[in-house]
Formats: sequence, structure tokens, C-alpha cells
Amino acid sequence: MNSNLLAETTLNGSLEQIVTSLKSLMDSFWIYIVMALAAVVVIWGAYVGIKIAIAHRNEEKINARDMVKNLIIGIVIIFVVAMGAPLLINGLSAWVGIGA
Repeated sequence: MNSNLLAETTLNGSLEQIVTSLKSLMDSFWIYIVMALAAVVVIWGAYVGIKIAIAHRNEEKINARDMVKNLIIGIVIIFVVAMGAPLLINGLSAWVGIGA
């Protein structure tokens, strides 16, 4: 009985350390992650815009439209991941019992 309690306490302590480390890592790097993702979106958006501007044949225009769709899907995925990661970490910390 006592060993189960000790193992549970050790597991909770380990989870608390992991969640605390994840929260501090996200807090310290969050602005850089957002800036990097924004830079990628801007650069890729400019590339797609140039492709659309110089497209002359129908095949090139269709490819450029597909690139725009892919860009929009990528932005949505980036937004979902960017909003979901902190929520997931806060949920994990609440589950472990650290408090958000």
C-alpha cells in the first residue's frame, strides 16, 4: 500500500516538473515562435502573389490558385496550433494539479 502511494507521489512530482518546464519554455519562446510563423506566412504570401502576377497560361493560374488555397489552409493550421498549444499545456497543468 505504501509503495503505491510513494509511486503516485513520485509520478505527480515528475509530471509537475514536466508541465512547469513546458510552461516556462512556452513563455520564454512564444513571441519568437509567433514572429517566425508570421515571417514565413508573409514570405510565402509574397511568393504566391508574385506567382499569380506572372501567371500567363491557364495551367499556371490554376497552380497559383491552388497555392493560395494551400496558403490559407496553412494559416488556419498555424493559428489552430498556436492557440491550441497554450490551452493544452494549461489543461495538462490543471489535470496534474499545479493550477493554471
